[in-house]
Amino acid sequence: MIIARLIPKNSKYFKKINNKIDIYHQFISKNRIADLLGVWTVTIAGYSFLIGQINRYSYWSWDGLPEGSIKIFISTLSFYILSNLGILKVSESRLSYVSIIYNSFFYFLCFIIGTLRFSSVGINLIGYVPYLTFILACSLIYEYKVSYDKEKDEWLLDSWNNKFEYMLLSILFIAISAVFGFVLDDPIISTVSIVAIFFPSVTLVWPNHVRHIKRLQFYPLFTFSMFVCVRAPWLFIALISLFFIIRSINYFKYGVIYPSFGVHLEDVSTDA
Repeated sequence: MIIARLIPKNSKYFKKINNKIDIYHQFISKNRIADLLGVWTVTIAGYSFLIGQINRYSYWSWDGLPEGSIKIFISTLSFYILSNLGILKVSESRLSYVSIIYNSFFYFLCFIIGTLRFSSVGINLIGYVPYLTFILACSLIYEYKVSYDKEKDEWLLDSWNNKFEYMLLSILFIAISAVFGFVLDDPIISTVSIVAIFFPSVTLVWPNHVRHIKRLQFYPLFTFSMFVCVRAPWLFIALISLFFIIRSINYFKYGVIYPSFGVHLEDVSTDA
């Protein structure tokens, strides 16, 4: 991360910013700003699916920015309204399977919002299936709560309970997504699913370690986002801006870079 090299965490500039960063960190935590990465991605995945139904070979088109921005606004507003009403469960503790399903259908609703258009467009509703199953898989993946202990300088996981059930179901849902995506000739969800399926598989088979969960919660969403950006490149600007704002605030708060592209996490200071 460039900012970590320009302003090392032992420098006087870092300490100066660290003393003032709490208000911004509290804002992103209280308002669950990081969750918007998923909300925006799933919404524009719906828009990408819509465009693919019109023209499968649509690629790198900036024309959808106004329409996509409206859909993102509607999904974001829905996220905060349903969260405040308690319908969408945003908790730092584990949810019941019923609540996980409710949350999954909220994100699926975001996908549907992305597919809506006033003009008549013939959409194959079966094409929704692989996206729904992928969302169900992701809802289970994010049941693991990762936190950073500044005093111990280490990453912590709330619990390894239900690892077998969560990972097995995630693999099953992603596999269904890949098969349906292939059969329906959807290049985005089929490819994303094939790439993503290895992350819960590693978590299931390998010995327990928090680094597997961090990769599991980052790379499938990152892969999904980048494939969606192939048809909606303007989304990349929104996501990358939000991503770097969140991780810069985390850096100045804790002195660690998170979320991260890094794969070697034994030394927190080298997690880039």
